[in-house]
Amino acid sequence: METITALVACAVAFALSYYIGYVVANNTLSAVLAGAGSGLAFAVVYFIATVSVGMLLPGTFDPRQLGIHFLILLPVTPIGSALIAAYAHRHLERLESRRLPF
Repeated sequence: METITALVACAVAFALSYYIGYVVANNTLSAVLAGAGSGLAFAVVYFIATVSVGMLLPGTFDPRQLGIHFLILLPVTPIGSALIAAYAHRHLERLESRRLPF
């Protein structure tokens, strides 16, 4: 159960960072910073949500596994989200540069 929720949080963070890099960001630096921020936010939201559910419904989650998954998500999601946002923004820049007449 903990692994599934961690993978969902990671996938949502990566999807949001792709959207940020492709649609929202003005330059590559802002895409990287916004992607890293969204990855960090989703790691923290994962931890808060699973601990809250674990407190309200005892026996749902294993506390040790939650801690391990949080420690894995904490560095992976910001770095991965930043890279995805940067690549999405660079891809958009290349697409727009092809449309230029010169």
